[in-house]
Amino acid sequence: MPVVVPVYFDYASSLCYIAWRIVSELQRELDVVPLWKGVPISARDRRIKPGQPLTAAQRFKVAMVAAETGISATAPSRWLDSQAALEGAELAREAGVFGTYHAAVFRAAFEAQLDIGDPSVLAKLAAGVGMDAREFLADLQAHKMVAKLEANKREAEEFSALGYPTFMFGRYPFTGIQHIDTMRMLFRRFLEVRIAEGYSH
Repeated sequence: MPVVVPVYFDYASSLCYIAWRIVSELQRELDVVPLWKGVPISARDRRIKPGQPLTAAQRFKVAMVAAETGISATAPSRWLDSQAALEGAELAREAGVFGTYHAAVFRAAFEAQLDIGDPSVLAKLAAGVGMDAREFLADLQAHKMVAKLEANKREAEEFSALGYPTFMFGRYPFTGIQHIDTMRMLFRRFLEVRIAEGYSH
């Protein structure tokens, strides 16, 4: 059975987009399944608000990580409003299409520069992965998955997983994203530990 690695993330984070690109590649190589758990950055850090301009330091950090990882990514000029997109991810998980929705949102935000804070944009993405757009919008309006995001936030705080992204290798958080070779080494070591422990689920 593949080993599950929880990953706390936010669609508003350029670093999480880079992480998704790298983890998607590693998932094709290794017997591991990332369990993406959305936690809005704005819910953790009250200094960050959707629509607020990124600072020069924040944009520089993204540029540095992109250069170090070899993954092309440009930070948006303002913080994205990711709340609805993250709620939509949980709706997609419930519908059994999380992976394709997850990819569609990241591509929309960081490749097509679409406004993922716009429910109509999300509804089109949801329809594109086989969900009912009208039902999707109704569930977003009803905030059906808010409690799930709150649970993710509490869990992340319990594990001190406060950065973006944060990988949980057992009970040990690893925050940030490195070059694929480094991440491959970390995942392989974790897999070896799990195998030695007789991991079975």
